Amino acid sequence: MRRREPDLDDSGRGAPRRRRDDPETRVTPERLAAKRDLLRAVLDTLVPAGDGFPESGALALDHLLAIAGASAEAGSLLARALDAVETAARADAARGFAGLSVARREDLLRAVERLHPEAFDALVRHTYDGFYSHPATIARLGLEPGPVQPRGHRIEPAALPDLARVAARGPIFRRA
Repeated sequence: MRRREPDLDDSGRGAPRRRRDDPETRVTPERLAAKRDLLRAVLDTLVPAGDGFPESGALALDHLLAIAGASAEAGSLLARALDAVETAARADAARGFAGLSVARREDLLRAVERLHPEAFDALVRHTYDGFYSHPATIARLGLEPGPVQPRGHRIEPAALPDLARVAARGPIFRRA
């Protein structure tokens, strides 16, 4: 065996605990659904209601729970973000995140964003995905619901270039 080559039979040194299949770290939709009220308050703080738009907690909540159920990695990131928010809220006040003022909620979320950027980024990304893909938001924006294709974008008619010279030249490669 050459030096610095891995031994194929050796499983390697991984994390001795807290692996993906560890029951304590496994994220289930039920575990996230138990934090439904906290999640709704976080979503409403991220995308507040205004200008005829509903709060995001009402629209994006089911999307986030579906994402967490479909992907173990996304579910783990969302659970870590919620755990960080919950821990920071408990350290700040005994009444929890929902009992804080809007300004204090935003400050707390900024602190969580600095401490857990990857988990917070996943939370924000999936919140925006759920909110802006919801039919109520699409209708409020004045867009037509449904996929962009196959109808596609409207293209202005334009004069096609004259390709007669190119066609008359013939092939510029050698035939096999």
